[in-house]
Amino acid sequence: MTIVHLKLGKITKRSDGRYQAGYRDVDGKRKFITCNSEEEVLERFQALQLTQEKEPEPEKKPGRSKADAGTMAVAKTPASQVTTAEDYIPLADYMLNWLEKFKKGKIRPSSFERYQFCLQLLCKDDLAHMDIRSIRLEDIQMYVNRLDDMSASTIKKQKLLLSQVLEHAMLTEVIQRNPVQGVQMPPMSHNTKVVYPYEKDEQETLVAAFNEENNGRPHLRYGWGCVLILETGLRAGEALALEWSDIDEEKRTLKVTKNMVRVDGKNLVQRTTKTESGKRTIPLNARAMEAVQHLKSQGVPGCPFVFATQTGKHLSYRNLLATMETACEAAGVKHRGLHALRHSFASNLYARGVEVKIISKLLGHASVEITYNRYIHFFEGDIDDTLRQAVGA
Repeated sequence: MTIVHLKLGKITKRSDGRYQAGYRDVDGKRKFITCNSEEEVLERFQALQLTQEKEPEPEKKPGRSKADAGTMAVAKTPASQVTTAEDYIPLADYMLNWLEKFKKGKIRPSSFERYQFCLQLLCKDDLAHMDIRSIRLEDIQMYVNRLDDMSASTIKKQKLLLSQVLEHAMLTEVIQRNPVQGVQMPPMSHNTKVVYPYEKDEQETLVAAFNEENNGRPHLRYGWGCVLILETGLRAGEALALEWSDIDEEKRTLKVTKNMVRVDGKNLVQRTTKTESGKRTIPLNARAMEAVQHLKSQGVPGCPFVFATQTGKHLSYRNLLATMETACEAAGVKHRGLHALRHSFASNLYARGVEVKIISKLLGHASVEITYNRYIHFFEGDIDDTLRQAVGA
C-alpha cells in the first residue's frame, strides 16, 4: 500500500484520551492512526511515508507469467494473515468497538459501566496499544503480573474482559487462538481487604445508637434500616432496592430480587440481583421484624420503597452511609463501613454453629468457596482445633 495523501487529516482527541487522524491508501480506503499523543500520530505517519517505495517484483521464471506468479503468492498467504502498517489494530480500539457493537444495550448498565472501567484501566498499560494479532500468552501473563498491586477481584475482571474480547476476535477469525487461555492468576485472597465484623457488644451499642429517639421521634431517620441490614446480611444495594411487596410479615420473610446500582452518577434499580444466587428468601428474626415495623411507621403513605426519603424517593447509598458514620461516632465504635454490618451478620451465624453452606446461601454467594475466601478469618482458629481433635492432640 502507498499513501496518496501526504498530509494527515485533522488530529482529534478521542473520548478515551488518545489521538486519532485519518488518511487514504492508494485504493482510496480510509485508514486511521491512533496513538497516545499528537506527536506519536505524526511519527507513525512519517514511518508510513517511508514505505511508499514499491516492493521489487519477483523474478519472472520460464513458463510462468507475471500474473500467475502473483496469483500463487496470494494463494500461499491468506488475506487474514497479511499485516501492514495501515491495518494496525490496537487491542484497545478493537475492545471499544466490541463494547459498542456487541455489549451496549444488551447487558445491564452497571455491567457495561464496569466494562468501561476495565477498558480505562487497560489503556494505562502498553498491552492496550499492541496489535491484537501479535498478542501472545506471555504478553497477557506479563500484564496480569503488572497488576500485582491490585486486588484479586480487579485482576479477575481484567482477565475476564480480555478473554471475552479475544474469544470474539478468534470467532471472527481475526486471530487464530485466544491467548488468555493458560494465564496464571493470583489466589483470590491476593490484596483483598479484610472487613472485620463488629463484636457482639459493639453491635448492641450500635443498635442502641441506631434506634435512639428524641421526643418520641428517631434521632437517625434511617437507623432502623441499618438494623435491618445487620439482621439480614443484605448488601447495601439489595436493601436500598427493597419494596414493601418483597416483605411478607405474616410468614416473616424477605425476598431479595433487585439491586440498586449507581450508573453515570444516578441511582438505578436493576430488576435482578448481582448474581443468580443472589435471589433468595431470608427469614426475619424478632429484631428484623421490629426494624420493619419502625420503617413502615415512618414511611411515606403510598410509597413502595422500604428505604425512602421524606419525599418518597429512593434513599441513596450516601444517606445510609452518613447514618452509619453518625451512629459509630455516637457509640464510640470504629467506623468500618456499611459492609461491616453484613460481615457481622455472617459472624453471628457462624458463632451460633450454622454450617458454612447455609451462611453462603443466606448471603447470596455464588459458591461456598466465595464464603470461605471472604470470611477465612472466621475459620482459621477452628481449623487448628479441628486438626488437633483429628489426631487426638
